[in-house]
Amino acid sequence: MPYLTITATQGLSADQKKQLLERSSDAVVRSIGAPLKSVRVLLNELSPDCYMDGGQFGGQTVMYEVDFIEGRTEELKSALIAALSKTAHEVTGLSEQDIRVRLSDFPKTNMGMAGGITAKQAGR
Repeated sequence: MPYLTITATQGLSADQKKQLLERSSDAVVRSIGAPLKSVRVLLNELSPDCYMDGGQFGGQTVMYEVDFIEGRTEELKSALIAALSKTAHEVTGLSEQDIRVRLSDFPKTNMGMAGGITAKQAGR
């Protein structure tokens, strides 16, 4: 845990996609100290005609949704937001103004773990 869902407008090369996945995973490990084996990353590609930014169609974006178990400090969350924004900028060349990160804390009783138990039951 955590789970990252990256939504990016189409147009990234195969190498950029791979870098975005790997470097985003690494950014989580570095910024909040999550074990690499616990990090899951999913990339969704979005057709530019399915994205609107400020009333304008066809813009480029990278958006992160990060789900994790409650308990991280404000400082760790800020570090994660900064690390993911920087990573997406470096990989895609997009301005950090066009990159968004959204974090969602889940109570330990609302997060399922391996074996079909809650995080609380797993002692997390």
